[in-house]
Amino acid sequence: MSQPDKTTAADRLGKDLGRLLATRAEQLEPSIEERLATARKTALQAAADARLVSEAALVPAVAGAGRGKRQGGRWSLLLPAGVLLAGLLALAHSQWMQETLGLADRDAAVLRDRLPPNAYGDPGFNEYLDEKTEDELPKPDEEEEGAEGR
Repeated sequence: MSQPDKTTAADRLGKDLGRLLATRAEQLEPSIEERLATARKTALQAAADARLVSEAALVPAVAGAGRGKRQGGRWSLLLPAGVLLAGLLALAHSQWMQETLGLADRDAAVLRDRLPPNAYGDPGFNEYLDEKTEDELPKPDEEEEGAEGR
């Protein structure tokens, strides 16, 4: 269904509903008509009051536009930027700590391992370290027990 067809169908439905309501409105009881009139007056008064309140709030805002300091000003922009910067710094610090701890673990594994000194200069040494898992590494307690037994 195209847009003009939808519009004409909505118009037709609105007109049909309007006719139906108009015929029913003529057949209402007087008590119902009185309650509807009271509700209509109350709604119109509430709408007028709301309009006055919104206009009263709008006048000082429009009158003061372009003059004086903005509320918050530059400080309102600095707070989110500061929070973002602090978050980025915390993220960078945590990544640095993870790298440092990873290097420390690797250094400890190298020191515990019983390799000859010339093995450390071998081009495949880094691959050897990457292949070696934590399970293959001797525990410090086991190392001491093995040294004591000799």
